[in-house]
Amino acid sequence: MESRYPEAEEVAREVELLVKVYVQRLQAGDASDLARIGAPWYTDKERAAQRLIARYGVHAEEPVEAVVSDPVTPGLATVELRFGDGRRQVVDLTQYDDVWWLALGNGDPAKP
Repeated sequence: MESRYPEAEEVAREVELLVKVYVQRLQAGDASDLARIGAPWYTDKERAAQRLIARYGVHAEEPVEAVVSDPVTPGLATVELRFGDGRRQVVDLTQYDDVWWLALGNGDPAKP
């Protein structure tokens, strides 16, 4: 389904690599590596990464489809991950200085 918002397609292209890395790090099960793609101004990233790995790691082994939600707010994005086994996860992303980060842990996505 095509988005009515042209920004959604642009954001999808911009965040594609981050989402791929997120899924790879879920698969690998390394909380430290996963925490590294979390927004630098967020706290408690490694603990949050451990929880995500425990909950979604085994599901990331199957094919994963990523869908950017409409509408897109500048500098913020929500992506729904659809795992091959039917499970779904929503991840929030935040952008600072043209770099997209995973909103992981505790922090304000709009205030780096």
